[in-house]
Amino acid sequence: MTVLSLATWALGRRARASSPAGRDLRADLALRRGLGWAAAAGGAFAVLLAAAGAAFGDRPTVVGALVLVAALAVAPLSFRGLATRVLARLDAAVAERDGLQAELAAALRAKAELSDRAYHDELTGLPNRGLLHDRLGLAIAHAYRQASHLAVLFVDLDDFKAVNDSLGHGSGDRLLVDLATRLRRSVRAGDTVARFGGDEFVVLLDGVSGAEDAAHVAAKVLEAVRAPFRLEGHGVSIGASVGVSVYPADGTSPDALVRSADAAMYRDKHRRAQALARGPGSPKARDDKRGDT
Repeated sequence: MTVLSLATWALGRRARASSPAGRDLRADLALRRGLGWAAAAGGAFAVLLAAAGAAFGDRPTVVGALVLVAALAVAPLSFRGLATRVLARLDAAVAERDGLQAELAAALRAKAELSDRAYHDELTGLPNRGLLHDRLGLAIAHAYRQASHLAVLFVDLDDFKAVNDSLGHGSGDRLLVDLATRLRRSVRAGDTVARFGGDEFVVLLDGVSGAEDAAHVAAKVLEAVRAPFRLEGHGVSIGASVGVSVYPADGTSPDALVRSADAAMYRDKHRRAQALARGPGSPKARDDKRGDT
């Protein structure tokens, strides 16, 4: 075993026995120096002992002993440079390994951040259209195998532009963030709330019993939207329109279910606009107001 392989073997055992994050650097340095000197001295002793035995096998024992003592005295100086170079190479290898580990950890973090941004809305943190489409496809496949139902709610804010115009886009952004929190709290943990774009949101309800169950959740969503928001020291109220589609009656693909819910939302918006145009006192308007969910 060479000096370099002996030192590398010992340091390898040391590295496996303790975590790199918790290693004491000073103790490591002392260990490396000790191993370097011990390996060099041991190798020198073995080599010189063999040489002395061969050279003075037929000479007086005293002469051989003196030569051996002198050789052992000079050996540490002779091998000091070799030990220093070995330790320097080991230090460089360890530093390179640590650097590569740090770069790998940074690359993994960057990959996770990019993946998160690719599938989530940057403002609200909600799933975006792409992630919604993937989850809706999986939910449809599960509902098909289980012969069950799922529902899609399409939510559109009615007065969001007025908030931006009167209070500024910063206040509008805060309203959307607060609304995202409210929507998540109004549904089950296993349901998906996604920002579809602008002031539009889509809610995926997995495992509903039918249209009545979905309508009940839609009423909770409307209640969450219509509760006043606190912006710039003012209470701000907004309206919303909700459309509902149910698998498989209203569609058997992600795009078909979203289109059906979107169309239902526009029918709800148009119906309420007509009710307001007739006046709040008319019987039809009162009926529309009671049943606008």
